[in-house]
Amino acid sequence: MPHSRALFTVAIVVLLTSPGCRTKDEQKDPAATVKRPDRSLVLSDAGAAYIRVEPARAATTARTRYFAGRVAFDERHVARLGPAAGGRVSSINVVTGDTVRKGDVLLTIYAPDVATAQAQLAQAKTARTLAEHAAERARSLQRDGAGSGAELQQAEAALAQAVSEERRAVAALGAVGGATSPTEYVLRSPIAGKVIERNVAVGAQVSPSSEKALLTVGDLSTVWVVADVFEQDMASVQPGAEASIQLLALRGRSFAGKVTHLSSVVDPLTRAAEARIELANAEGELKPGMSARVLIRGATVGTAEVPMSAVLARRDQFFVFVRQKDGSFAEREVELGDQHGEHATITKGLAAGEDVVTEGAILLDAEMIEGP
Repeated sequence: MPHSRALFTVAIVVLLTSPGCRTKDEQKDPAATVKRPDRSLVLSDAGAAYIRVEPARAATTARTRYFAGRVAFDERHVARLGPAAGGRVSSINVVTGDTVRKGDVLLTIYAPDVATAQAQLAQAKTARTLAEHAAERARSLQRDGAGSGAELQQAEAALAQAVSEERRAVAALGAVGGATSPTEYVLRSPIAGKVIERNVAVGAQVSPSSEKALLTVGDLSTVWVVADVFEQDMASVQPGAEASIQLLALRGRSFAGKVTHLSSVVDPLTRAAEARIELANAEGELKPGMSARVLIRGATVGTAEVPMSAVLARRDQFFVFVRQKDGSFAEREVELGDQHGEHATITKGLAAGEDVVTEGAILLDAEMIEGP
């Protein structure tokens, strides 16, 4: 009998401890993740095993960046020349590659406008001379008592008008080249340099309204290297930054310079601004149009650097998960700078030394979005 009672007791204990007899709360496993009201996450030991955390490192103070570039004219030392008067080209004194001095005659144009301007100036000079004589005669008559003040005033007004017309005629002739002959316009070089381009032949009809230059003269003793700097790199490329230029046409050589200007306008097609480096070119090795590879060393604008695996994107925003002092994980919105290798620069939202989730951030993000 005692033996039967013992068996009954064991059966009751087994029945009460079986899964079917547990309460609803007792059947639920402890939560692996707890989402707190402040939107931070607390993981169980098992959940934390899938998470790797590293301290964010300080942003690199300087880094070399590579940009595509090209050699261009120094715009202060290049002249694209067209005629000030229309007509027919009667002679050309230069060909491409010629060296010219400032003031040298480049070409001559038979220009009817010059003849017209010369004739107008001659008429204006004659009118001014006659007006001077009339004014002087009016002054003499008034001194002798034979002339009136009104007549003198009228003569002096006519003289002033004649002088003004002569000045206008002189300016008009100067606008068409201040011709040295009655019918010819002479185009002179405004700078010393080489004839880079010639787009005209003897006998051609030319006009001041033509958009294409007849002749281009350039001084290539200095040139510009222009690099395309994309928007994300503009903050770190500043005037004064050191630059090294490598040219495809001159392999094995590099040229050192500094950024002298960064355009304040971004090209809407390339989404890049132009950085300018000035280079001495006494030997003429650097030719406008050459392709270049430009290395610019500039300061990185940022507070920290993290692996790209730590960065999550949601629409137009970027996030990282940071481990807090109590061991929980908080979502942090950040702003990204440039990317280099497998790391990204953080410009806002994170400080160097903070513990950042570098593996498992996607799991935390899923919990943050789907969690209660």
